[in-house]
Amino acid sequence: MRSTAESDGFPEDIQTTAWAIAARHLTRGQKDVTKMIADALVIERARCVELMHAALGPEDPRIVFLENPSHEW
Repeated sequence: MRSTAESDGFPEDIQTTAWAIAARHLTRGQKDVTKMIADALVIERARCVELMHAALGPEDPRIVFLENPSHEW
């Protein structure tokens, strides 16, 4: 039988991370869902930057566009 998270369309690890982020915000008394989502995006972007550094090397010029999507081409 699939877990509840997977039956909702999300793998269990993503559901667990989402709950951890929500819990961190809620225990601080924050209730703004936008801040919770922004926090998740910052965490995911940092993870992707780390992966790109590992795959392409820290000096690869393309990484700046992931670190800062508003960077001028």
